[in-house]
Formats: sequence, C-alpha cells, structure tokens
Amino acid sequence: MPKELDTHPARGPLSATTPAGSLSAKFRPMCGRFTVTTKDTKKVADRFQVELEQALAGKGMESAGGRYNVAPSQEILTVRSSPDPEEAARGEREARMMRWGLVPRWAKDLKVGYRMINAKSERLLESRAYAPLIGKFRHRCLVVADGFYEWMKAEDPKQPRQPWRFTVDGGEPFAFAAICTRKEWNGEEAEGDGWLYSASIITTTPNDLVAKVHDRMPAILPSPEAEAAWLDPDLGAEEAVAMCGPLEAGRMASAPANPRVNKVGKGIEGPDLLVAPA
Repeated sequence: MPKELDTHPARGPLSATTPAGSLSAKFRPMCGRFTVTTKDTKKVADRFQVELEQALAGKGMESAGGRYNVAPSQEILTVRSSPDPEEAARGEREARMMRWGLVPRWAKDLKVGYRMINAKSERLLESRAYAPLIGKFRHRCLVVADGFYEWMKAEDPKQPRQPWRFTVDGGEPFAFAAICTRKEWNGEEAEGDGWLYSASIITTTPNDLVAKVHDRMPAILPSPEAEAAWLDPDLGAEEAVAMCGPLEAGRMASAPANPRVNKVGKGIEGPDLLVAPA
C-alpha cells in the first residue's frame, strides 16, 4: 500500500532548485528529477524489449543507470520504435541516450530546452513545438525510470520544500510517456552523426497520492502493452494524448527523500539521496 504523506513542515536544509546547466529557479519544473537506480542491463533490456549495447556504447547500464538524481540537460535513456514502419509495426525497437529538455528544430540555441523538460498533456495538440510531433510514431518515446521526485511546500512559507520520491510497483522500472526530436547541431552535445537528440517528459493531472505534494505528475504508461501502443505507428495524435492520464495511485508508493537532490553537481549522487535525514 502507498505510504501516507505527512503534513509536517519540510525537514532539513533545501536550497533553491538549479538543475544542471543554467535553469533558473523561476522555471521550477513540474517533474524535474527522477531516478534510474538499476545497473542491470539485462533486466532493463528484457523489460523494454530492446537491445542496449549500441545505445550505451558498450558501457552497459553504468552509463544510464545507478543514477539517483537525473536532472534537466543530462542524458536520459529512451526507447523508440524502429525507423522502418514495417519493423515498428512488428514491435521492433531501438534505444538511444537523449538530452532531457526538447530542443525544437527552430531553436537557435539550447536554452529553450531548459523550459521544455516537461510537456503538458492538455496542450500537446496546440503547442507549436509538440503538435507536429505527437502524431508521429518516431517522435514518441519511452523514458526509462524507476522513481521520480516532487517537492512538498512547507506549512511555514519561510521553510524549504521537502522532496518526496515516488515509485511504482515496489520500485520496478517503468516508462514515462515522452516526446522527442532531433536537430542538426555542430556542438559537442551532438551525436557522431551530427544530430542532437532531445526529449520532453509528458505531465498530467496528479492522482490522489501525488496530489498531496504537487498539482502535476509525469504521465506513466501503465503496462508493457500500453508502452507498445504508445510506440505503435498506427496511433493517432488524439489517441496518444488520451493515453497520458495519471497512473492508478494504488500502484504507487512515496517516501521523503534527502533535500540534497535539489542540487546538481559533483558528488550529489548515490543511494543516500533516497532517504530523508533523520
């Protein structure tokens, strides 16, 4: 059963959010941190039915997993359908590391990506950036995770927020519904083929558990079957949007986390971030 959230003031020191890069506090994200704690390449490959060796450049999950504080502008592990429509229809997939924070083709620099780490499900069909993408199967992807953070406001406005970590099915890996694209890029952030790949995690209204902490939550696809449907070339734009609802609260659990996750930098990693200081 999900752990009930308490209503006590936030505990422990917590500084203003400044994710990796130069995202300022005024652009506080709706879903701005998550975790991929597993380092088991086979487990992830089997769970998402994808070959990981090429995407991870032979490094295994060491390069994508064992992460307790994944932040905007960092690389995240994504899964997409094969570029060949027939192969995609058969369920063939590919994995790729992408930059978290979608950089549209019309963007002149990477700064816009800091504002596009999340995409509201309610605006997908009208957004200049997302509307052209949501109906195309190669622009829909899965983002691999096994938990995410949200921050609870303190009863005393002078007190810092308390981070809470949310998990699904006892901490098993799951997939956020996401939108992705690529852009020709000359900088070091680009792949060897000269393309910059980037993605936004879709958010939706919260379920009863997450609503105690935040008014939004990431759209989590509820099953492998739903993940397959999300990647299906035959899925239309409106059908895709309809899939982006809140996950059933009964499948989720929550616990207070270490306020250190509100910072990003060298040394701010490790399993201690999952537990609030005593």
